[in-house]
Amino acid sequence: MPNTNSVNWTYVGDKTRPCLVELKHFRDSGNLAILCDKKVLITDFEVFDNAEYSFFIGEELCRILVKKHESGQFSYEFKIVEDIDTPLNQRRKKLSRRHLIQSLLVIFGVMLLLAGIMGGGYWAYQNQLAKDLHENGITKPVQIKVQSHVDKGKFYNAYYVFRYKNKKQAGHLRLPDNQQNQLITPNGFPLQNNDEFLLTFSSKNSDNFRLDFHAPSEKQIEKYRSRSLQMMRTDSLEMPYNNCLLNAVYQAKGLSGWANVYHKNISPKENKKYHRDSYEKMMQDEKIRELTTACKKT
Repeated sequence: MPNTNSVNWTYVGDKTRPCLVELKHFRDSGNLAILCDKKVLITDFEVFDNAEYSFFIGEELCRILVKKHESGQFSYEFKIVEDIDTPLNQRRKKLSRRHLIQSLLVIFGVMLLLAGIMGGGYWAYQNQLAKDLHENGITKPVQIKVQSHVDKGKFYNAYYVFRYKNKKQAGHLRLPDNQQNQLITPNGFPLQNNDEFLLTFSSKNSDNFRLDFHAPSEKQIEKYRSRSLQMMRTDSLEMPYNNCLLNAVYQAKGLSGWANVYHKNISPKENKKYHRDSYEKMMQDEKIRELTTACKKT
């Protein structure tokens, strides 16, 4: 059995030629030598226990670990040290960061491309549905039912139903509520049971339908007038003036004007869009002031 432990590692350095790293360890004397391409880098004597040796090959910091086992045998490990602040490792970190940034940019670009494709597809689909409604749409009023329910695993708090050619369709709604637990529609008014709005559906595909909260039926407009008028009665004004004022507001601002009237006694904290401040601001509008001045003369 030879008296020498001999281990070889092939090292390929950064921008250097390949290098054969050799370790020779004489068991009897304990003498140890580390060579690179037959050139001695390190010598040590009486190595009979664990040891560690660091050295450079070019700009690369290398390390060899000598480990003695309970059996008395030795094992040897060669490693490149990349967590020490050497000029080469600094360049490595910069390159790694650059690669990371490039990878993130590529990932972001792919995600942006996919989002664009999906968004474009969704836009084209929605555009096709809108075109279908425009060309083949049938419009009719539907009543909204205020009722919490679950459909296909999702929670809703209102719904409506309509029929076309003996086919029953249902639309499910999830509307926000206010501090009084009233559901608020996109037009600003609280939703009450059996409120009525215009629904448009395709005569060729009744699965394609749209409910428009900004298009109340004539019956619903009268309901809104009555509710707004009820809010105005607190001002102790005469009924003819109140009616004239509501007509003026509706003429100038439409439903949003009546929503301001309806919410004129609440704070902005209770309703961010329609409140007493927005009502006061609306009443200072030049066109409304002109119309309401005419109301006072009648």
